Amino acid sequence: MKMSEKIKSHRKKLGLTLKALAEKVGCTDAYISQIETGKAVPSISVLKKIAQALDVQVRDLLSDEPASDKIFLTKEERTQIIYPGSHIYAELLVGKISNKAMEPLYKVVPVGCDSNGEHRHVGEEFGYILKGKLELRVGEQVKILGPGDSFYFTSSQPHSYKNVGDVDVEAIWIVSPPVL
Repeated sequence: MKMSEKIKSHRKKLGLTLKALAEKVGCTDAYISQIETGKAVPSISVLKKIAQALDVQVRDLLSDEPASDKIFLTKEERTQIIYPGSHIYAELLVGKISNKAMEPLYKVVPVGCDSNGEHRHVGEEFGYILKGKLELRVGEQVKILGPGDSFYFTSSQPHSYKNVGDVDVEAIWIVSPPVL
């Protein structure tokens, strides 16, 4: 079942109207309708609000495979995630993260885009830069990373990043435990 169908199914199970869910999320009922019909893809922040309003985990809405784990995932089967307030996006490199200890992503940071401020959360992060130049700040440390460079840090430290090159940054980015 697709994310859009899961949202609609959970909303109906709870007996919520489009308007009631929209009010809980802080958006319009037309936007919720577009999400449920697959005409719009919600940002991570909106998806988190929808999940909270439906009393489910974000990862449960993203996974579109049956209960058994899928060993292989083609590029076409990846779930795309759009980061709020930017053109940054990622693709989940696994079909289902609800039973995983980590959240592996293929992440693209377009030229001039950044993390939209500092972030901190429980866990650890690892990344490997495939393309471009990424300025990464972790605590007081700052480093510009290029293709072949990697990073690993504790996510409870304030961290932020920015594409400082002239091409999109492409990276493999792993967060543990999953934050979605």
